[in-house]
Amino acid sequence: MKNLLLLTDFSDNAYAAARYAAQLAPLWGIEKVVLYHTYEVIPTVGTEPVVISNSEILEEKQKDLNTWQQELMLLFPEGIAWKSVLEEYELSYGVNRTCAEEDIDLVIVGTAGKSGLKKLLLGSNTLKLIENCHTPLLVVPARAELRVPKKILIASNLKEVKIKLNRLLVNASEVLRKSEVFVVHVTKEDPANKAVNAEITIMKDLLAPYNPLYSYILHTDIALGINQYINENNIDMMVTFHRDKGLLSRIFNTSLAQKMAWKSQAAMMVIPVHSG
Repeated sequence: MKNLLLLTDFSDNAYAAARYAAQLAPLWGIEKVVLYHTYEVIPTVGTEPVVISNSEILEEKQKDLNTWQQELMLLFPEGIAWKSVLEEYELSYGVNRTCAEEDIDLVIVGTAGKSGLKKLLLGSNTLKLIENCHTPLLVVPARAELRVPKKILIASNLKEVKIKLNRLLVNASEVLRKSEVFVVHVTKEDPANKAVNAEITIMKDLLAPYNPLYSYILHTDIALGINQYINENNIDMMVTFHRDKGLLSRIFNTSLAQKMAWKSQAAMMVIPVHSG
C-alpha cells in the first residue's frame, strides 16, 4: 500500500481520521497522500454530474484545503508526497475518478461522533460512497484510538473467500501481522456443507500466518451480533467485503447502521470485491 486518498470537510472528525491514518502511515509505507474535498453539487443527469461553479466559493475552499495540507503534513512521516484536489463532483463519482487517476490504494473517511453512519463526515452521499467505492475504504469513528490496531475482526460470509482474502492481504497484511486477528463466519449455511467446508479450508490456509481465532455469529440480528462481538472482544478494526448487495448492504440498511460498531471505537475497512 503506497497511496492514500484522505477525504475532508474541514471538520474535527475529518481531522481525527487524518490523525488515525498518520499513525498507520509508517506501517503501510505510504509514499503519497492526496487530500480531497468536494462540495455543493446538484443531482446527476444521465451518467455525468452536472455542477454549478462559484469562483468565490472555490477560492475560499482552496485556501482551506491548502491550510489543512500544511497542518496534516506535520502529522505524517517526512518524505511523503502531497497533493490536494478540490472538485464539484458528486462524491462517489469524484472519489472513484481521483482514485483511478492517482493510483490510490486506500480511501480514508471519518464519521460523525454522535450519530454514527447516519451523519458521516461528508454528508448523505457517503453511504453511497461506501457501497460504490472501487477502492478499499477505511471508515474511522471519531473515538478511534490513535494507534496501530491491536485486534482486527474479519467478517466473512464464506463466499469467494480466496478473492476476498487476497484483496485484503494486498492492502492490510502489515497491519494483520501487528494485530491479534479474529474471524467471524456470518452465514446460514451448514459448515458441514462441502462447498462451505472448502471455503473454510481456503480461509484457514491463507490466514495461517496470522494465527486467527475463528467464531460463528449465531445472533438472529447479524448487525447486533457483530456489534456485540466487537464490544466483547475490544476489537479495534473490522474488515468487511462487498459486492453489490451483500452483508455490507444488510448492515447499512435503515436502522442497522446505528446498531453497528460505530457506537464503539472500532474502525471499519470496506474492501470491494471484483472477480473475473
